[in-house]
Formats: sequence, structure tokens, C-alpha cells
Amino acid sequence: MDKTIKIKVKLGVWDLYHFLLQYNYKSFGGFLGVIISLLSLGYLITTYQKHDLGTNIIFLLIGLLWTVIQPLLLLQKAVQQAAKNEAYKAALEYEFDNNGLKIHQGKDKVEVLWENIVRVKEDKKQILLFTSRIHACILPKEQFLEELQQLKILIQEKVKK
Repeated sequence: MDKTIKIKVKLGVWDLYHFLLQYNYKSFGGFLGVIISLLSLGYLITTYQKHDLGTNIIFLLIGLLWTVIQPLLLLQKAVQQAAKNEAYKAALEYEFDNNGLKIHQGKDKVEVLWENIVRVKEDKKQILLFTSRIHACILPKEQFLEELQQLKILIQEKVKK
């Protein structure tokens, strides 16, 4: 494929929040945290009359930690990142070709070779191109539906599994 695929992406709070949720909860640690929270809530519900108030509060806090508190903290983090970071204030222009991708924003330009993409993840809302364990290009699908199939084919061809 010799064609260049160009897309424009403007990341918002909800795009960042979705990424943070996926990153934190689709791992063994995130899964384990949810299980611990649910078990704690279940234990609290079935045995709250047997324990004193302090013990019940501890089980309640553990139960809420990964089911309510962590998602709210991730939302707060997404809001703060979107407000503080200049990269989220303007659209990013991506240019994909046989060599890799170029990312433009105003005067800034970054090039990433396909061999520097260490992992690709896709869900219903986003394609994530990881350049390290914790850094990824977030591509919200709804913003480039016309180019989506071509881009998926190019990524499958170029990124080594």
C-alpha cells in the first residue's frame, strides 16, 4: 500500500477518560482490584450486623475503591490533563504511510516509525498505538470513520505482533 492516510483528531476529556479506564482496568491489577472491591462489598452486605462501625467503614471503603473512587479519580485526572496540556487544546493531524506516522500540531511535528510501535489495542471507541508501555497515540474512531478500514489494514500490515 503506497497511499498516505491523513486524519485529524481532537482529543477531549472523554477520550482521555476512556483511555485511562481501559489502561487501568484491562490489566490483571485492575481486574483484581474490581474483584477485591466486589468481594468486600458482598462481605459487608452479608455480615454488617456482626461487625462494629469501624470495620464496616473499612469494608465499605475497600468496596468503593475500585468501583467508585478510582473511576472518579481517573475522570479528575482526565479533566486536569485536558486543561493543563497544550497538546489537547488543538487538533492533531496524523499522516500514516509505509514508513510510519507523522503527527503535526501547529509548528510541532513528530515522526514515529512502524518498528517503534510496541503494541496496538483496539476497542469499540478507540485505536491505541503504544510507543512504550505507558505512552500511546489515542485515535477516537468516531473522528475518522471514512479512513478507519484503510488505517486498520495498514496497521495490521506494518505492526509486528
